[in-house]
Amino acid sequence: MEAISINEKAVERLKRKIILQENQNLKTRSMSDSQMVTWIKKQIEEEVQCYSNQ
Repeated sequence: MEAISINEKAVERLKRKIILQENQNLKTRSMSDSQMVTWIKKQIEEEVQCYSNQ
């Protein structure tokens, strides 16, 4: 079985981005819960895509 490598900088960058968006959304209520979930999934997918292209 292949080992999974994790880019810690990418994880921290993603966590920071998600937390900032969550905080902003709590203040503005611009996105519903399901929209936030979709946004978070998209951010994760983009990060994985960038990492896999390296």
